[in-house]
Parts: sequence; C-alpha cells; structure tokens
Amino acid sequence: MDTLEVSGNTRIADLIKWNKESIDAIAGLSKPLEKLRNPILRKLMASRVTITEAAKMGGCTLDDFDRVLRPLGFVMRFVEEKNEVQEKTPSWLEGLPESAILVFDVRHILEGGDDPLKDILKKFKSVPENEALCIVNKFIPVPLIRLLEKDGVQTFTQSVGSEEYHTYFYKSAAEVDLSQDPATVGSTEKVKMVSESDFKEIHAKFSDVKEIDVRALQMPGPMETILGILPELADNELLYVNHKRVPLYLLEEIVESDYQTYILNRGEGDVKLLIHRI
Repeated sequence: MDTLEVSGNTRIADLIKWNKESIDAIAGLSKPLEKLRNPILRKLMASRVTITEAAKMGGCTLDDFDRVLRPLGFVMRFVEEKNEVQEKTPSWLEGLPESAILVFDVRHILEGGDDPLKDILKKFKSVPENEALCIVNKFIPVPLIRLLEKDGVQTFTQSVGSEEYHTYFYKSAAEVDLSQDPATVGSTEKVKMVSESDFKEIHAKFSDVKEIDVRALQMPGPMETILGILPELADNELLYVNHKRVPLYLLEEIVESDYQTYILNRGEGDVKLLIHRI
C-alpha cells in the first residue's frame, strides 16, 4: 500500500484528495466532525482546516487521527507547528511599515453573533493605495479572500497561533472596484436581488416549500443550517429562508454550486431568500 506522510498542519482537503475514505474515517471520530459527510459543508471546511484544528473542533487528539488514518495509508509525523515550513512573506508586505497597515480584530464581533463583513469592506475601502488592511480572526476567512481577490486585491495569511490568523489585504495602485453596496458584491446570474412582487411570483411557482428561520442563530449557525439542508432538497423543492442580513459568506460558497438564489432585502433584520436546485 502506498503511504503519505502528514502532520498536524496538513489540511483536511489534502487527505481527501489522496484518499476519499478519509472522509468517513474523520467524520466517525466525533459528532462535530460528522459535517464532513455533507458535500457543501466539506467544501467549506476542508480547504481551510488542518488536522490539528479539526482535532480541536472535534474534541479529539492527533493520536485519534493517527489511529483512523494509518490503515488508509497515512503516516502521521508528529512535529511542532513552529517547525513547519511557512509560506514566504510577499515582497509587498515585507516592505510595508507598520503605519501603513490598518489592523482590524473581528474576533469579538463574531463572538457576539454578528457578521463583520460590511465593516471589513468599509475599512478596506478607506485604506489608501499601497497600504494594507490586516484582519485578525480565529480562522482563515476564505470567502472574504475570494471576494477581494476577484477585484485584484493581493492577500496573504499568516498563522500566529492555533486559533489566531492574520490575513493581509493589500490595495495596490491598480484600481480596485469596491463601489458596489456590500449587499450586492459577488452577485451573479445564480444570485439575484429581486423585488417584492418578483419574490412572491417565484415563491408561488413551487408547491413544495421548506421554510426555515435562522434569525435567532449566532454565526456560523445560519450558514451551517442552510448548507446542511441544501443537499437534501428535491429537484422541485424550494427552500425559503428568513434571515437577518444578506449572507455574503454563504453566497460565496454556493454560487459555484447547482443552486439558484433569489434575495429580497427589506432592510437590516428582514431578509428573505429563496433557493432551489438548477
């Protein structure tokens, strides 16, 4: 049997790419890790989470991972994370003085159950050319990185600790279009803002409707709930979501999937979504 040497810093996505049986092996370790069996949640989680981070999420140890992964051909290499090879810091960041980096710690915002995305985009818009915004978070903000990289923003993420990441967004002299309202950034043909009348018309076309209300859930509860339901939708079934805000992180995750999303934004605290398979 072929073997692959891995460590605590190996990403779950790399395990799955080498051997798909690792999905069930890891999911069977604990209930929090069962979400790996959901294709959409797996896409969201696997590319950003390392074995060490997954172990903490699941209340497991690296020895537990070694036990279930070794029969699949993985050989765990137990080393200190600080000894892992780090990605080289880009030249644009090395040359920036501290005064040219705006630091924004969003951990307290997320812990309070709010979405910091609008505040992040607002702060980045205020950053002068040839300077950077540094977002401090407990995880790598993959959807945000994708969102800004589409507009030509250079990014770099540095792991400061097991639960602290610093992600830098550099605004070069090249024009970056952030003139759109944050509620519509990233919209495509698969994600459409609609009027009240259009929303009612689309809703009326479906006889089989599943309605959920995620307004009382704290992040990332709304996104996890919606992503957990989507794979269960029948081809002719509609998901009606009552939300507090336009869920940009969610939309970034499902925009490349086989779903059509319609959004009725009545204002902060009252957003409706209709989602169905296409």
